[in-house]
Amino acid sequence: MDVKKLTHEVRLQQWGRTVKDCRNSGKSVKSWCAENNINIKTYYYWQRKVCQVTCRELVMNHPQPSLAVTSPPIPVFAELRKPNPPSGQLALAIQHKHMEIQIYSGADTALVETTFLAIRNLC
Repeated sequence: MDVKKLTHEVRLQQWGRTVKDCRNSGKSVKSWCAENNINIKTYYYWQRKVCQVTCRELVMNHPQPSLAVTSPPIPVFAELRKPNPPSGQLALAIQHKHMEIQIYSGADTALVETTFLAIRNLC
């Protein structure tokens, strides 16, 4: 592993700890960043980078099932009802273009895997 890649890995680990500390603080990102002298835009950059790496690792470690799924010939619509507010603590938030996904601690493993497989197909 070259020095540049190693440096990047160390930074990702530091950023991951920072994001985790902020989320576990029980405070808003804005107030936590102010208390810790971290620019809020920098924090969100770090969070985005950590989430991207985490998503890549999950997709690589959980390859898509070999079942072939064909698309329907016409659009299919389904009603989505807003679920009850989660009772756990926010574990992961992903924002991409017009999409936002929030996964809370204690989430079902199958749901998380399905979510990341869906993200993989969108990106």
